Amino acid sequence: MKRRWALAVAACLGLPLAALSGAGSPKKAEPVQAGKPRHIMSIDLCNDLLLMMLVPKERIASVTYLAHDAVEVLMPGADAGIAINHGAAEEVVSQKPDLILASPWATPVLRRLASKVDAPLVEIDSANSFADIRRITRQIGDLVGEPERAGALIAEMDRKLAYLERRRPARPVEVVAWSATNGVPGRGTLTDEIIRTAGAVNLAARLPGNNFSSFDIEELLAARPDAVMRGRATYDDLSLGDAASEHPVIRRAFKGRQISYPAFLHTCGLPQSADSALQLHAALGKLPKGRPPW
Repeated sequence: MKRRWALAVAACLGLPLAALSGAGSPKKAEPVQAGKPRHIMSIDLCNDLLLMMLVPKERIASVTYLAHDAVEVLMPGADAGIAINHGAAEEVVSQKPDLILASPWATPVLRRLASKVDAPLVEIDSANSFADIRRITRQIGDLVGEPERAGALIAEMDRKLAYLERRRPARPVEVVAWSATNGVPGRGTLTDEIIRTAGAVNLAARLPGNNFSSFDIEELLAARPDAVMRGRATYDDLSLGDAASEHPVIRRAFKGRQISYPAFLHTCGLPQSADSALQLHAALGKLPKGRPPW
């Protein structure tokens, strides 16, 4: 199912499948140059994905147990044969990494243990913009000794962003990324950047405060966005959050105006987050004309 979805998206957007799989396709084993880390451990989902795009699996000690679903959508099979971890301190001892890619929320215990086993632990920030994605991709590329591969990923992302910039609509439609159970991403979020890049206006960016807000069904109906976006972790079964968003009133009010998007490309800032903007741009072009009829 996920493989078929990836192929369908590539065909719809006129992209080669490599645009979705990035540099994460299986690579032949190659000699590791001196100075490059040979046994890299990632204990953060977003770092997992970038790591698999940048280095062959022979150089990966482990990725998190959370990575598999995102990998199956983004680059099917790329994690085959790679060990997993649960971010536990004892796994640092057993897997013997020579570099650990972590989030800023890595535990002090893990930091201390990493120093004791001589494995540098580098905390990678989260991305809230395409500028952040460029910076983080270059940072990890430098850390793993693959700046050229990082540059290629960034160049492909920038090609897609330039394509979208040339096709900005004269009258942007208004959308909101909403579910009945989660916060609504507003200013300063990657979702807001993706929406604006796709040529739309993010309704939540007009709400008081920054980052995330929330509003209920009545407030959503009163706001009358042209479309409602719903993030999904996979493209198979609905989650409880998705089911809550399927309220009969929402289904009727936004018939033909609900757009699904890959949640991990909004949670994790990846070069392929530009694909989500491309997908959204294409979906916006298929919306019914005019404002919602209520």
